[in-house]
Amino acid sequence: MPYKSPMAFVYGMLLMFLAACSFGTAAIFIKLAYRAGLQPAGLLPLQNLVSLACLWPLLLGFAGFPRLNRQQARRVFWQGLLGNFGISVCYFWSAQRIDVSLLTIILFTYPGLVLGYEIRVRKRRASALEYLALSLSAAGAVMAVDPFRWTAGGIDGVGLLLAVGAAAAYAFLILCGKTLAGDLSPLAISTLTSTVSTIALMAVLHPKHWFSLAVLQQGWWYIAAVAVLSTVVPMNLMYLGMRRIGAFHASIISVAELPCILVLAYFILGERMTASQLLGGGMILLSFFLIRPDEIR
Repeated sequence: MPYKSPMAFVYGMLLMFLAACSFGTAAIFIKLAYRAGLQPAGLLPLQNLVSLACLWPLLLGFAGFPRLNRQQARRVFWQGLLGNFGISVCYFWSAQRIDVSLLTIILFTYPGLVLGYEIRVRKRRASALEYLALSLSAAGAVMAVDPFRWTAGGIDGVGLLLAVGAAAAYAFLILCGKTLAGDLSPLAISTLTSTVSTIALMAVLHPKHWFSLAVLQQGWWYIAAVAVLSTVVPMNLMYLGMRRIGAFHASIISVAELPCILVLAYFILGERMTASQLLGGGMILLSFFLIRPDEIR
């Protein structure tokens, strides 16, 4: 891909780095909101509504209302329901039960899940490097759980299963998103699938959680932070960065989200990781670099 100038490329890399770090702050704000007394059922729907209040004006202002055929509408529906909705529910409820550092490490196994699906279901011929990446991702997940803490009862099993569910939903989002990316803009996909996810969320939660004044009074700052600073702002930074450096380089820089969350969790939340978890995180990080560039090509 030709770049207009070296400075434009550097600027694009900086935008992608800021986007990755901004996405990473969501986990921190969510955990702080829980410590302040908020619950997932109160935080998640309001955060979604605030995000949509920002996304829809951006979409209508820059691109107009997207016109979908029946097949595109069906794909948007399933991506929003099984992808966005699944990630949101699993992620928010998992963050209530386990450390966000562990949750993030497990979430970043999603490239391995995508590759495993491609090999197992779509009969993709994988290289030796890809099989190595799969092995590293699986072994890293085991190390991150830390068998010694697990057997001693130091990790919540339900929270861990929800983290795995979030990774699986993220993998589904990637697989489904490949088919939509050629038809719709990233902003349109994000807005439409988030709308489906929000409608599904409001359908399953009690109406008292939809517009809770008590939650707004108690945690309006956290709701706004997750919705705007950790969702809308990084999403737009990502789009601006990808325009300048392309999807390949953007995918490499996006991995900065993982160490960013781990550092913030250490200094802000006081989370301490064991040597086994750090080793597992490093193995998953390495597998991400081995898988991601090939997936983008």
